[in-house]
Amino acid sequence: LPILMYSFEDILDRKDNGSKKWSREYINKRFKISDEENYPLFIADMDYKLPEEIINPINELITKGDFGYFDVRDSFYDSVLWWYKKNYSCSIKKEWIVPSIGALSSMHLIVEKIFNKKDNLLIFTPIYGPFKDVVINNNMNLYKYKLKIHKDRYYIDFKELNEFIKKNNINGIIFCNPHNPSGRCWSKDELDKLVSLCKQNNIKIISDEVHGDLVLGENKFNSLSGYLEENDNIIVISSPNKTFNIAGLNISTFLCGNPELKLILENEFNNRKLHVNRFGIEVLTICYNTGFQWVEALRKNIKENMDMVINKIDIEGVEIMMPESGYLLWVKLDKVNDVDKFILELAKEKKVLLETGSRFINDYEGFVRINVATSKSILEEAMDRFVDFYKEYK
Repeated sequence: LPILMYSFEDILDRKDNGSKKWSREYINKRFKISDEENYPLFIADMDYKLPEEIINPINELITKGDFGYFDVRDSFYDSVLWWYKKNYSCSIKKEWIVPSIGALSSMHLIVEKIFNKKDNLLIFTPIYGPFKDVVINNNMNLYKYKLKIHKDRYYIDFKELNEFIKKNNINGIIFCNPHNPSGRCWSKDELDKLVSLCKQNNIKIISDEVHGDLVLGENKFNSLSGYLEENDNIIVISSPNKTFNIAGLNISTFLCGNPELKLILENEFNNRKLHVNRFGIEVLTICYNTGFQWVEALRKNIKENMDMVINKIDIEGVEIMMPESGYLLWVKLDKVNDVDKFILELAKEKKVLLETGSRFINDYEGFVRINVATSKSILEEAMDRFVDFYKEYK
């Protein structure tokens, strides 16, 4: 393929197109400010326009004008197989792949169907907030295991986890790989231990892997899809939504190596008429087939942005967790006791909008999350404002 050049500085104008991240109404609701100019670095999506090699086929699809009832074609499955092979060096099987609605909606239904009411489900905190809703809304019992921190990096104490699982009779784990909010890529050794522990205790794992494409630098992402051959109690949920910024299309896939369980889940989606979006299916296929070079350039850009932000905010009283994947930076502010209050004060004084740690269920005290997937000029100005504010913060 010819080497293509991309620019990530000429970002999309999203202020008046319904974008939640840039919506004045939503910003006013969340941050209690009504200013015209802000620096929104909170919601986890990107401000970048997709490249021509993706946009042009999408335009051709629209021009054809056929949006009627449809069947999912082999080209969809082939694109997913290719993406797993190219990105993760994983040889998954076509019969494992289930095209589905959005990742979080899929998780809700999967949890409802494969567990019983009042089952005990475990999450690792801090973690993506809606995981809690998935458990509570399905009338199951939520158990939280606090991740350990060593040298500004999360890890799992597997001896302690084993005791926790046995003591609380855990039936299932909802796992985030890579971890959101910290961007931690779990190692092969860690996944080996987790899968072995769950197999010994007959525990089902649902792995959310939507941040797996955007590995930074020399880090490596290990997908739990590599364990599906040997363990039929694992379901892997993935999506191009973060990678290509198409969350509005509500498209995802999940992988299930257990034929009986897969059929049960497919029938449940069909019975509820929760069919995939035709446009989403086609866009996923286009993105996976033609978007790899752009994603490589995107990773490089995100790494540059991340390094610049880290360099600017590396001051006294700020502890930085170096992300291994994704465009989200998890930062501990030693001066801050009430992170929700701090976020609102920062927004009011400096117009910089960060994500509060309290959106990550437990063990978030003093933490904020910064989204670096925007232009370098916006990031530079926003981080200068943040540093000025924090240095004087009492």
